[in-house]
Amino acid sequence: MSPYGRHTYRYTPFLASLLSFSHHRWAFPDMMLSSSRYFGRVLFCLADVFCGYIVVRLRRHQRRLRRGGGENDEVRTAPSFSSPDLIHALWWMYNPLPINICTRGSAESLVVLLPVLASVAFALGGCDIDDDAERTTTTTTTTTMTTTGKEEDEDGKSSSYPILARACLSGIFHGIGMHAKIYPVIYTVSFMAYFSRQGERTMMPTRTTKATTTTTFPWRHPTRIARLAIAWVRRLFFTPCSIAFLLVSMGTAGTLTYLAVRNYGREALDEGLLYHLRRVDHRHNYSMYWYWIYLARGRAESTSSAAPVWSRLAGLVPLVPQVLILGFSSLGIAPYDLTFALFCQTFAFVAFNKVITAQYFVWYLCLLPLCSSRVIWHTRRMHVSLAVLIFTIVTWLLSAFTLEMLGWRSHRMVWMASLLFFVANVNLLLSIMDGYVGPSSRRWGVDDRAAKKKKVKAS
Repeated sequence: MSPYGRHTYRYTPFLASLLSFSHHRWAFPDMMLSSSRYFGRVLFCLADVFCGYIVVRLRRHQRRLRRGGGENDEVRTAPSFSSPDLIHALWWMYNPLPINICTRGSAESLVVLLPVLASVAFALGGCDIDDDAERTTTTTTTTTMTTTGKEEDEDGKSSSYPILARACLSGIFHGIGMHAKIYPVIYTVSFMAYFSRQGERTMMPTRTTKATTTTTFPWRHPTRIARLAIAWVRRLFFTPCSIAFLLVSMGTAGTLTYLAVRNYGREALDEGLLYHLRRVDHRHNYSMYWYWIYLARGRAESTSSAAPVWSRLAGLVPLVPQVLILGFSSLGIAPYDLTFALFCQTFAFVAFNKVITAQYFVWYLCLLPLCSSRVIWHTRRMHVSLAVLIFTIVTWLLSAFTLEMLGWRSHRMVWMASLLFFVANVNLLLSIMDGYVGPSSRRWGVDDRAAKKKKVKAS
């Protein structure tokens, strides 16, 4: 039976097959059949918890890298409730929005967030080995430089293979995410740029690698970003790691989509993937475009004819700023800080999208703890931006309540609230980028510029 017999089903058919597992008597005895209807929600909640585990693991991995790769400054003690890693992970674990999304039966944490976080984890190397094994390896293995510039250990094995393996593993999970819901495709260039830089760093001599890692983050210099973007475009498709990631991710997504179409027909492609490209929905939509969609749909129903060409082309206009932002962050930020680039891309993608529902917010909330330690939050501008965002959300909810619950003709009021919500999101994104201190920051909440001033005074 095809799951697309239900008109509102817009997911991959493999999700329906997984959830139907609870209806098999050999899997659930008769005494458990009465509670098997909660199988899906329990599965989504477990996926949500596992997302939090990946967040904590990646936070610890990033802290080890900032402190020199796990030397004596990394104290192996029981996690404290005041640990920045735990505090930032609580932004996701105890956030009421993700909890509400998974407990109400939404599969976002399973079909989207897990593949995204897993691909990030393998890209950053946060799921390689445990801490003890890593500490033993780093203390007993020495590296030498070959004539070709590759790093090799004492056994002569090239260290570029782990990076290539991480690229392939990350590509597998990235392909699963693209098949489950098409929006993770916006991360492809960012992952390729990141793996391209990581692959080139292993091929460089030691002095070049050190110079690259100590370079300040250049996003505040547009001309330098333009030069870097041109350079990354030239070498993006000539690095083995980036090519491997692209081929594996596209191959995984293509294989899963082919199997879905073969078993469930063309509906698996139209409803599971392509629908999200052409989706226009004015109900429960936070987007500033919802009123235009509402008027366009009403005009189309009244004329009983197909939409004109100019109307269909106008629907592509919202994609223009998204493409510009994705290109800027993919080539100007991702090679230096992958998680911050993914967060900015997702935040901007949601803010500029034609359709915004509550579950879209969890797309970037799961990435926020991975880069929050490199953003200064305790500033006047940041506090004002967050307050304005909260105010616009409350305004939108009150306006929508008068429209849907009270039956008032408050369409324009809801539209104005959507415009304010869009402006607040853009302002918050600019505040976050302005408070960003770069991937080389050693301590949470400390600006690199302030640290440099202290060094100058001390000298």
